[in-house]
Amino acid sequence: MAVCLLGAISVLTLVYTQDLVRKQDSFQVPSKVQNRNISGNDVIRKTRVLCLILTSASGQTKMAAVKATWAKRCHKYLFIYGQTEVSQKDESFLYVPVQEGRSHLTAKVRHALEYAYQTYKDSFDWILKSDDDTYVIIENLLYLLSHADSSKPGYLGFHMKTKKTSRTGYMSGGGGYVISSRGLHQLIHVGFQDADCRQDGGDEDVEIGLCLTKSNVSVLNSLDSDGRQTFHPESLLRHLYPPYPKWLQSYSWNQDSANFGSECCSKYSVSFHHISVDMLYMIDHLLYKTKVYDFQKVNDNDKRSVFNPHVVNPAYK
Repeated sequence: MAVCLLGAISVLTLVYTQDLVRKQDSFQVPSKVQNRNISGNDVIRKTRVLCLILTSASGQTKMAAVKATWAKRCHKYLFIYGQTEVSQKDESFLYVPVQEGRSHLTAKVRHALEYAYQTYKDSFDWILKSDDDTYVIIENLLYLLSHADSSKPGYLGFHMKTKKTSRTGYMSGGGGYVISSRGLHQLIHVGFQDADCRQDGGDEDVEIGLCLTKSNVSVLNSLDSDGRQTFHPESLLRHLYPPYPKWLQSYSWNQDSANFGSECCSKYSVSFHHISVDMLYMIDHLLYKTKVYDFQKVNDNDKRSVFNPHVVNPAYK
């Protein structure tokens, strides 16, 4: 109970993201925006993201929570199921011919990416791969992506490394990763045609990362200007309050950015992983239904517009 309460209090630190573009100083504004008479907000609004969310027949409660919260802010979303005895008809469900289970996630993601390319390749700028226990702040994702060029091959997320991926690293699958439209094109036509890219097995995020490298898809920086992470493979609580996930320190590509405590996360954080169903709803409510009062941005009329603390009469004398 105390941990859940602490998690709720910790989530309040995210509430400031409502004021998404009030201070756009956390990422460098690209020359394509500076050199044209285009505002940052215009670029954000025009950035289109397709969300591919891995789920399973046993994860219906999580799927429903994601669908009711952050998924609806994607330009389009698909829940990716493997083989199941009972399939439901829903335009947001995609069933791929892959056995369910962690050992088959690589094949599951490959099928989902191939379907996304064949069906929507001209409709989206970026493709997000996420899990059904991840919370994604889509507005912050769009803000980050507005600083990159989807017509160039690239992908980004929480940048990690192992001995197997020591040259370029890979992106954490749990924290979610995003591939540009051009990057997906090269992955389909180069990497997925390479016999060295695994069809299945291994760790999905590592194997897809290796295949993206073989496809000449560049790793893009996702740190903000303060050097803080935007994608997170653990929950906000685990980053803020001990015991900290020390394994992140050894796996993180950016060693200096794997901080914990109050300095853990970017003001414009994009994702957190290992989020329970109740916390999915709680985070969403705090972000979009709760507002932090800003004394510097209101006038006298605003101060009187929300509350009226008049005397409440007794029910009887």
